[in-house]
Amino acid sequence: MLEWLNAGIAVVLTALIFIIVLGLARYLAPKKHSSVKSQVYECGIFPVAEIAQFNIRFFVIAIIFTLFDIESLFMYPWAVDFRGLGILGVVEMFIFLFLVFIGWIYAYKKGALEWL
Repeated sequence: MLEWLNAGIAVVLTALIFIIVLGLARYLAPKKHSSVKSQVYECGIFPVAEIAQFNIRFFVIAIIFTLFDIESLFMYPWAVDFRGLGILGVVEMFIFLFLVFIGWIYAYKKGALEWL
């Protein structure tokens, strides 16, 4: 029980320090606004031309790929300890796969996977 009390005290102290530091930064930080400070900044290079615009489909495909990549990360430990999980582990994985499949169907119906 003493370990939980110590952990709780550590969490409370961390939250208090976080709130105090944020409050101090808000009130003590300089707030001078200038045209240079408001400019678009990227890698220290001033913009000299129009920014190339990318199709939103690139980002949607990247997000979908990341989600399915995370799915495979969840499936790997399940596959390694397949026999030790028993029937409950199999049922849980099929529920997980069903939900991911529903998400894939939703993305397909919304046209997120169509390229042209």
